[in-house]
Amino acid sequence: MCSKYHPIPLIKPATRGYWKIVNTQMGKLSVLFFISFFTIGNAGSGSHSLWALATYISGETPFPEFTVVVMLDDVQVGYYDSNMKHFIYKGHNTSDKIHDDLAQDGGYVFGIIYQSMKERSFHLKHHLNLTEGVQVQQRMSGCEMLDNGEPALIMFKETFNGIFVDHAIYNSMTHFIYDSGTLLLGYYGIRQAYEKALFENVLLPICIKSLKRFLKREKNVVMRKVPPRLRLIKKEVSGGFQVSCLAFGFYPRHINLTLLRDGQPVAEQDLTGGEVLPGGDGTYQLRKSLEVSTEELKKRHNYTCTAFHLSLDNKLDVSWESGTERRLHLSTLSALLVMVLIVMLFGIFLCVKRRWRCTASSQFANFDAKVSEEMNKSSDSQTNKMTAHTIIIIVIAVLQMKDLNLSQQAYCSAPPALNDGSPLAVG
Repeated sequence: MCSKYHPIPLIKPATRGYWKIVNTQMGKLSVLFFISFFTIGNAGSGSHSLWALATYISGETPFPEFTVVVMLDDVQVGYYDSNMKHFIYKGHNTSDKIHDDLAQDGGYVFGIIYQSMKERSFHLKHHLNLTEGVQVQQRMSGCEMLDNGEPALIMFKETFNGIFVDHAIYNSMTHFIYDSGTLLLGYYGIRQAYEKALFENVLLPICIKSLKRFLKREKNVVMRKVPPRLRLIKKEVSGGFQVSCLAFGFYPRHINLTLLRDGQPVAEQDLTGGEVLPGGDGTYQLRKSLEVSTEELKKRHNYTCTAFHLSLDNKLDVSWESGTERRLHLSTLSALLVMVLIVMLFGIFLCVKRRWRCTASSQFANFDAKVSEEMNKSSDSQTNKMTAHTIIIIVIAVLQMKDLNLSQQAYCSAPPALNDGSPLAVG
């Protein structure tokens, strides 16, 4: 029955909030799709993979009917949709144009996938009695290659409205496994023979050739090694502490992070977290947390965060002893008190020094004023003495000049004397 599979609700496009519901459900399916991709596609650290994440949508939506995102390991390198019908390179090395044969191969393969998903969607909708609404079909297909260039596997996995449809894997080029699920009953024998022939003769050669080309162009991105940074975080919570082991800023995403208690690994069921997440800058992060009760804190366990990564020659360790928390608080408080005391003494020294400078400056100012006053007085007395001397000299000069004038007048008014000394007669 249709109700068994819980398809997307049949809502008319004119209904308010229609696209919100469709986008929400597509978002949930995409999240599950990419989680499955990272779980399967990045299982080995000594290999590289190329994956096509295809989505086919039946019904009226603003999205293309068919879209494909191409991933080299965990880096997007290409895009294809049914509107453009040609492959677009999306890698980091965009200085060179992509080869025509690579674009041609991509367009050819994605055209085959498009028609295959379109036909399968028609049969599944008929099988599930879905005649209206929006239906979402997703397929992940790709290949993996070892470091020596040998193909490791090729596989695909398909879902319809979040329901598993079928799955095929051609591993080590010798073992072929096909699971038709529960929606394709009666097609097992035919589908197995068809998928195996398609994998061996068409998809595998094209996928491995494309993988090598993409890897050559993007080797500086996907083959780089960035070592992790490790932190052991203690967070106080109700009833104790939460000890978190955090590794961040590393690439590639494969890492072994372990939380040890007294040298022994903590059981995974006692930890929270443990999922590798993107860091937003092309690197990854991983956190594992443990709740430590107050009773456990008293036992003074030693907690160690250990990380193994491809970029590290040796393991990376960060440790913390729970019993040192109180001593750490006391030492921190003592250090703060010593710093406050030093600051206070320094402030007192500055105040005393400033006051001494002010007192010395005022004393020097008074001394300068007295010296200036004495100099002014001395200068005034000398000026007065010089003025008195000048006046006396002037008076003496005036008196001498006056006496000289009187003598001249007396000489001019007296009659000339005769040779015998008697005065001349006046007639």
